[in-house]
Amino acid sequence: MLTLALCTPAAVAPDGRSASANPDVAEVPGNQGVRLADLWADLAARDLDGRTWTAADFEGRVVLLDFWATWCAPCLADFPHLERARASYDDRDLVILAVSFDRSGRDVLRSFGRRQGVTWPVLLDGLGAAGPVARRFQVEYPPRSLLFDRRGRLVAVDGRGSTLDAALRVLFASE
Repeated sequence: MLTLALCTPAAVAPDGRSASANPDVAEVPGNQGVRLADLWADLAARDLDGRTWTAADFEGRVVLLDFWATWCAPCLADFPHLERARASYDDRDLVILAVSFDRSGRDVLRSFGRRQGVTWPVLLDGLGAAGPVARRFQVEYPPRSLLFDRRGRLVAVDGRGSTLDAALRVLFASE
């Protein structure tokens, strides 16, 4: 079962307390205060091109972590939405970083990604749910997506397809 929790970036009330930017959208339950920089602090994960990703790469950027696998049909069905998001918001500092649960080699996954039109970076450690990124973010199986605002706050969990599109529109409209 897919659970969706979506929230908009937290607004600050005049008295300094957090105020919901959109009272009609629920906050992510149990994850308030989760920050990408804290979770990624000591991680140094490599993508298929050999680039090492650290917390510094995400500073001031909107980040979508997309946990997926080649054998996950809902994951693959979401690729067109991810490509549209990448194309629409790339110039506004959207980082889409895919975390593969596959245990195949880099060359196999790189070839698969080219055939599927994956244009965003893909992390692969070959350990699936036992990998350091999956463990740190407590992701046991795909699909799972986590959207973080420019301040590094978690603002959406499991937004896929048109729901992700809407979350990104809200997030970038607030700038």
